[in-house]
Amino acid sequence: MANKTEREHFPFFNRTVEVHRRAFRRTVSIYLYPNKPIKVVAGKLTSTKVIYEFLIAKKEWIERNFVKFEEKRAKFPEKKIKSYETFPFLGRACPLRIVITVLEKPFVVVREGELRLHIPRNEWSADVLTDEQPQLLTEIRRFYKKEAIQKITERTELWAQKMNLYPKALKFREQRTRWGSCSSRGTINFNWRLIVFRPELIDYVIVHELAHLRHMNHSVDFWGLVGAHIEGYEVLTKELRSSHYLCEFLTPQN
Repeated sequence: MANKTEREHFPFFNRTVEVHRRAFRRTVSIYLYPNKPIKVVAGKLTSTKVIYEFLIAKKEWIERNFVKFEEKRAKFPEKKIKSYETFPFLGRACPLRIVITVLEKPFVVVREGELRLHIPRNEWSADVLTDEQPQLLTEIRRFYKKEAIQKITERTELWAQKMNLYPKALKFREQRTRWGSCSSRGTINFNWRLIVFRPELIDYVIVHELAHLRHMNHSVDFWGLVGAHIEGYEVLTKELRSSHYLCEFLTPQN
């Protein structure tokens, strides 16, 4: 049976700390996320004083990271589910257009460079075209995931033939920063949020994971195999690292 996590809160300078206590935890760890409290994981018997002193020792590191979060926020502003907001899809900035449908359920398609969110007639109102529609993020997520599975599967099959490297299975997950992984059994996992990026970046991640079917490491031979198929992969690696916030709008707001 899993251990229950207890939570408590206290102020830390101009921020809030959320403490998650676990029964057999012996160490103290800090986790930082944009627009969220400082998360601390500690044992049930760890005193608040010990946690506070640990935070004080890490204060400069904490502040540096929150400054980075603000810089990222300025570069990648928060997206609103509303008309004419733009959303990345396969590397293109697609404006959201809200339209009416006679069908009973909402759905999303891409047409003529637009992300078209169809809302059933019985849910339509005068405010639909002007107000935010955060409840419809579920439909946008469903569309992105469906498109990702289809397109990434197709590209993986193409690259597998070119490289003569065939995975045993493909799986799709949702992760914050990891784009892919390859198991020793030959199963490749892809982050479906890759669908926000341009095709060249998606292909690089695919080739990277397929190359692990031959080299389960990041050796010279591994990078030689990647480089034989993806010219300038070093630039693509940096681009992925610097633009992962593009997919943050797909994170459920809870």
